[in-house]
Amino acid sequence: MRMPALALFERALRLETRSLFMCLARAGLLVVILFFLLPLQSMAVMGWYGAPGLRFLEEMVWINVVFITLAGLSYFASAITEEKEEMTLGLLRMTNLNPIAILLGKSTSRLIGALLLLLVQVPFILLAVTLGGVGMIQIAAAYGTLLAYMFLVCNFALLCSVIFRNTAIAGGVVLFFLFLLVFGYVWFGGR
Repeated sequence: MRMPALALFERALRLETRSLFMCLARAGLLVVILFFLLPLQSMAVMGWYGAPGLRFLEEMVWINVVFITLAGLSYFASAITEEKEEMTLGLLRMTNLNPIAILLGKSTSRLIGALLLLLVQVPFILLAVTLGGVGMIQIAAAYGTLLAYMFLVCNFALLCSVIFRNTAIAGGVVLFFLFLLVFGYVWFGGR
């Protein structure tokens, strides 16, 4: 027996994971990882610095923070606003789906698609242990933090997507919030 609330989630998940954009994003992320991995390996062989695995992990975490932030500005912030812009939100409401089912169906599929981008990186990130200077616990802590950041960005972007009428305004508010989150800590007493 299929639950009607999961029908939208299943459809959106199929469309999101099979879309050309997501396939290109996964491939692009792998190319970026390889772009940063190759110079590190050659520098480690030449002995220019120690712990190249730690440097590789640090670079990958920052690349992921940038990718997650950009996804929050466009991909996550358009979950509901694209329905508003295309004027299909009323049609979704006519299907007897409650608002929570619509929200979960539209946002959770995007969150899972973004999580797949992090999952693609696991074999490459495990090379950081082989390169030296980093352990599995550090990798797990770094990716746990990235997952928490992705969850925060996704849900705040979903909130902005519900409140605002178009994707540009919702993305701008998400950018302002993330700017305050990062720089507000430094300005208001963090070191």
